[in-house]
Amino acid sequence: MASSDYDSSRPSDEEVTITRMLDKVLKRSDAVDKESLCILAGQRVWHIRLTLHFLADAGNMLDCACLAGMVALKHFRRPDVEVVGDDVTIHDPTERAPIPLAIHHTPFCFSFAFFSDPEINPVIDPSQLEQRLSAGLLSVALNAQRELCVLQKLGGVPLESDEVLKIINIAVQNAKDLNNLVDTRLKEDWASRNVEVR
Repeated sequence: MASSDYDSSRPSDEEVTITRMLDKVLKRSDAVDKESLCILAGQRVWHIRLTLHFLADAGNMLDCACLAGMVALKHFRRPDVEVVGDDVTIHDPTERAPIPLAIHHTPFCFSFAFFSDPEINPVIDPSQLEQRLSAGLLSVALNAQRELCVLQKLGGVPLESDEVLKIINIAVQNAKDLNNLVDTRLKEDWASRNVEVR
């Protein structure tokens, strides 16, 4: 469990918010090409399930969950499939190398904490204490190509449109940096693995 603040018998408001946001960011934004999951039209498809376990809560679990989910999807390899007529053959990884999911784009989530004092600048990646002390949260999900996927505002601090645009510009730059970092690390990981088909 991430913290003693959470009750294991029922989901907290934060867990529900994270689940809904991940659904919007990863599923509804069409990050994964759903047509590529079809094996045999109208009969068989690949089913992908993403389960996240939080070990600690230092704040901003939404951004961490989005990053972890996106990296997991990009890292995942499914078995290769051969379809001849109505016969479907799923090849063992020792026969044919597993293939990655077809991913359209890589959205990342960035959360900003706002405070009631206008002299205090918004805080990106707020800690648990900063989240509790904030008067509102703004979460922006976008990709490195500047495509906005989700904009979610929690809390009662009103924001001017120019403030929101500044936040989005900061998030765009962070998305580009994070996208480069994730791609680099995944390439390094793949290069370190010895994948051979017999």
